[in-house]
Amino acid sequence: MNFYAFSGLLNGLAATLSGILIYGRHPEKPKHQAYGLYCLAAAIWGFGYWAWQLSSSADTALLSIRILMAGAIFLPLAYLFHVITLLDAIPRHRQMLRIGSVIGVFFFITDWTPYFVAGVHSIGGFPFWPKPGIFFHPYVVWFGWNFLYGTWLLYQGGRQQTGSERFRFFLLAMGSIIAYLGGITNFPLWYEINVPPVGAILLTVYTAVVAYTLVRYRLLDLGTAVERGITTSILMALVALPAFPLFLLAQEWFFGSVNFSYSFIELAILLLLIFGASTLKVEAKTFITKALFKERFEQYETVLNFSKSLISILELRDLTQAIVESICPILGIQWGGLYLRAAQGADYQGRASFGQDLGKLPKMPPRKYLPLGKIRAEGLGALTLADVRRLSQPGDRLSLIENLEGCGTAVFLPLINKNRLIGFCLFGPKVHGGSYSTQDLELLTTLSQEASVALDNALLYEELKQSQSLVRRTDRLRSLETMAGGLAHEIRNPLTSIKAFVDLAPERKDDEQFLIRFSKVVREDVSRIERLTREILDYAKPTEPFLREEDLNEIVEGCLYTLRIRPSHELIVIETDLAHGLPKIFADRQQLKQVILNIFFNAVEAMAPAGGVLTVRTRRIASDIAPDWVQLEVQDTGSGIDPHDAEHIFDPFFTTKHFSQEHEGTGLGLAIAHQIIQEHQGRIEVQSIKGQGTSFFVNLPSSPITSPASLPSVSPSTPGRLKS
Repeated sequence: MNFYAFSGLLNGLAATLSGILIYGRHPEKPKHQAYGLYCLAAAIWGFGYWAWQLSSSADTALLSIRILMAGAIFLPLAYLFHVITLLDAIPRHRQMLRIGSVIGVFFFITDWTPYFVAGVHSIGGFPFWPKPGIFFHPYVVWFGWNFLYGTWLLYQGGRQQTGSERFRFFLLAMGSIIAYLGGITNFPLWYEINVPPVGAILLTVYTAVVAYTLVRYRLLDLGTAVERGITTSILMALVALPAFPLFLLAQEWFFGSVNFSYSFIELAILLLLIFGASTLKVEAKTFITKALFKERFEQYETVLNFSKSLISILELRDLTQAIVESICPILGIQWGGLYLRAAQGADYQGRASFGQDLGKLPKMPPRKYLPLGKIRAEGLGALTLADVRRLSQPGDRLSLIENLEGCGTAVFLPLINKNRLIGFCLFGPKVHGGSYSTQDLELLTTLSQEASVALDNALLYEELKQSQSLVRRTDRLRSLETMAGGLAHEIRNPLTSIKAFVDLAPERKDDEQFLIRFSKVVREDVSRIERLTREILDYAKPTEPFLREEDLNEIVEGCLYTLRIRPSHELIVIETDLAHGLPKIFADRQQLKQVILNIFFNAVEAMAPAGGVLTVRTRRIASDIAPDWVQLEVQDTGSGIDPHDAEHIFDPFFTTKHFSQEHEGTGLGLAIAHQIIQEHQGRIEVQSIKGQGTSFFVNLPSSPITSPASLPSVSPSTPGRLKS
């Protein structure tokens, strides 16, 4: 194998590997498709060139030349297509590419006739060099134009970029120039100019430059697959470049002659061995570790799986159970229990168990009997009973040890995070007997660190939920204060009629008409009082969120009824426009009432003391996320909100209400309303004009959303999105 055959083979292999790697990663993307076509044309040209240089007859050489020219014909067009896709300029060059494809097909057809390659002859040391046909000359011009125009596009694309973006385009342009200047060295001998085609091997330069650019600048977003592929290729190149000359020198030294084919086979075998060794390295390391260091490998796997199982659990009950159910089977422990500090008092209570019922877990003594100080000071992990005896105070030792021994405890595992004892675990004996090994205790210590962090996060999450519940409860009670004033005013009238009936009934017990008429009035008044009482009791009841199908109009009407019983409603004109046929929504009725009443009360207070008009509307709105959304609009004619304050009205503890008003504002009402609507996968918005009034918009989906990517934003300024 001579140098020219080797250069052709190297070009073919480089183009094939690069094309498979890049096109196979994302075959559906135009940029990958274009580069794949370029590599295909380059591979055909390279392998054809290799076969041509190894040909031993004129007919075989001519066939190989026609094959390599088939790749050379489409190589400039594929290059131009590749550049245009990199620049995202397909629409501007679509017609040019179509014309180029027609020209390429024409040259491809003529390639198999004497009009493109007329034959072969001996020239410049080559026994079978091709003779140009009549259509070869326009091909050379077309080749040069595609190369120059494509390279100019790369240069212009680089000029429009900055930083690394500019550098990558200039790098590709430079690689193109080097590759095509090398390829052009094949043309002089066609015209009987004695210049050897030594630059043909430079086509590999462009392939290498593109590969480098892909990895260094993420041109086609190939990720780690390309990085590994290029790393392997570089490793092989570093081995092959010095190895091949050494093979040749060794043959010359030992045998007195050089055989290129034999040397190439030796090099290929060497590279295959290197590639196989690098591929099997990870598997071999894992196998050896499992075979010779089995306990260490299993410990690593245990910690890894344990961390993965805990990382996504925030609910305290699920987390505690997952901890004991993960540890006990792994170490073959008969039973285990996890204790956390009781909500009240100093005792620890069992929160999760494995191997026995939770109610049968032993009662643990108060904190004073546990060696917490020494455990913290010495940073200890899993403790055997002997360790507990050593750490305990003499006076406390007996009570603690008796308690642990009485329930069959073998290991005491404290759960400590940030110098704070969160809880501890008790573990019984091994399933198959025997004591805990040093490795078992080390593994338990490692697992306790993971569990402690997870438990600390879960406890903080529990506190957060309790705080949120308390804040909502406080806001609900503040609203109840307002409702209670209206209730007292509203009940006064029916109680007056009932009292009058009771006073007059003995005197007019024989008046049948009086009794019938007054009995009806009293019955209605009693029903009215019952309804008011039920509304307030339902509102005050602390309920867990429960989503079910609800009618928004029905909830709004209930809130409007609550609003009308307030003494100040006489100054407010309430107008309603509730759309018929609204789709049901999935909501927690009481939480949604809390939101709506909060908005209503804010609107009424904004219009005090002069009064005004409160307009309540419901409508169906359009959204790309769900088929139907519903919207509640609450509009008042109050004083409006200052633009600076409007940005903060949903912030906790932000309020514009002052002590001089009827009720001091806490700044929690709208913050809670905003949170509740978010938990319902909806959105709440506000529009206000200072001195003219405010409008609140509550948008809710008619069905649960699986992916709350973008919630609809609907307002009167975008009426086109509303559905009547």
